[in-house]
Amino acid sequence: MSQSQSITKRLHQLGVEIKFSYATFSWRKRLLLIFIRARLHKLSLTQTQFIGITGSAGKTTTKEFCYLILSSYYQVITTPKSLNTPIIVAETMLAVEKKHKFCIIELGAFKLGAFDLPLKLFQPKIAVLTNIGEDHFKAFKGQGIEGIAAEKAKLIEALPEDGTAVLNIDDSRVKEIGKRCKGKVIWIGRDKGATLRLLNATSIYPQPLTLTIECEREIHEVITGLHGTHLATSVLCALGVVLATGVTLEQAIPRLINAVPVEGRMQPVIMDDGVTFIRDDMKAPLWSLRAPFKFLKEATGALRKIAVIGSITNFSDDSSEIYGRCIEELKEYVDLIVFVGADAYRALCVKENENSSTLQIFRELKEASSFLKRALRAGDLVLLKGSGRADHLQRLILDRYKRIQCWQEHCGFNRFCDSCSQLYQDSSIEKQDK
Repeated sequence: MSQSQSITKRLHQLGVEIKFSYATFSWRKRLLLIFIRARLHKLSLTQTQFIGITGSAGKTTTKEFCYLILSSYYQVITTPKSLNTPIIVAETMLAVEKKHKFCIIELGAFKLGAFDLPLKLFQPKIAVLTNIGEDHFKAFKGQGIEGIAAEKAKLIEALPEDGTAVLNIDDSRVKEIGKRCKGKVIWIGRDKGATLRLLNATSIYPQPLTLTIECEREIHEVITGLHGTHLATSVLCALGVVLATGVTLEQAIPRLINAVPVEGRMQPVIMDDGVTFIRDDMKAPLWSLRAPFKFLKEATGALRKIAVIGSITNFSDDSSEIYGRCIEELKEYVDLIVFVGADAYRALCVKENENSSTLQIFRELKEASSFLKRALRAGDLVLLKGSGRADHLQRLILDRYKRIQCWQEHCGFNRFCDSCSQLYQDSSIEKQDK
């Protein structure tokens, strides 16, 4: 490389660094201004009670169920969709009006100190901790799951003495956090010590999730529009919240018949050609796979059961071994297993040993879509399990409605594809190749 080329390259790198630094400065300035406005606005909200919800799984679903029930009786506002960052909390605070009795805020523990800024904006009157898993464990700088637990515990510790925590008694780390709570605790779960005790949960597709619960020695049946017994935790947490607000179970339970899955979380999509997809493609940490696999195993009435698996995250074991274990389990009750994406090759060694047509591996999502268009038949039940931002598996469904153009990998958009303007446009990569 000549000296002039070297100088040109360095100037380009410097320009990128300056542009990045300016963007970071602008973003931080915007965040600071929004936080100042939100904190000042909070001073006028003397009658609004704040409900904080966190957990490694089920927090968005819990939030939506709380809204479904409470909005039947009060003016309620929530953070939008699955958004749970500090700036979203601040923007939601700014949208709260004096008429709102409750503001429901979802908090994500995506790094150390993630809760510090939001909890300077509001003090929860009710706080929910659904469970503690290993999501984002790499961001906790060696502290692992204990660091995650400590961050989530900040929400419970922020409660006043007259506040209420709704906690999962079946999670040992959550239980320890609850012992330190200075307010009232409503325990939910299967343990005998639960305030809202789960006696039974069934979800054998196509039948919806039905719960039998006990509270103060009374038995209640809860019928929902959901699928997957693991969603029982979110249902119980929501019922715990509404009890804390003064709404009775007799008032709350009938509302849950209208509870529908949150997008990308055990969400059925029934196609015109008779194929049914179950979208569980929001995220796929290793510890979360057991529940949707159990759902697929127990499902009845399907012509065939098919599992489409994208990127599996949050594990420390050998990746090929992880993918191998998934295959070993799924092949016991699934007719076709499809691995897709950048990590699909990890299943190659298993395929070589199996030499079976029941296992298909695709590096490109577009190739997997073409295969599934040919292979799927009316009556098939297809589980989509992947990491939304990495895989965008929803495109496998959208491509069956109308041929899509964008097959980019790692586009960086943290949203589902049906709301993306690039879906039916050539991706930038494809344009560069032409």
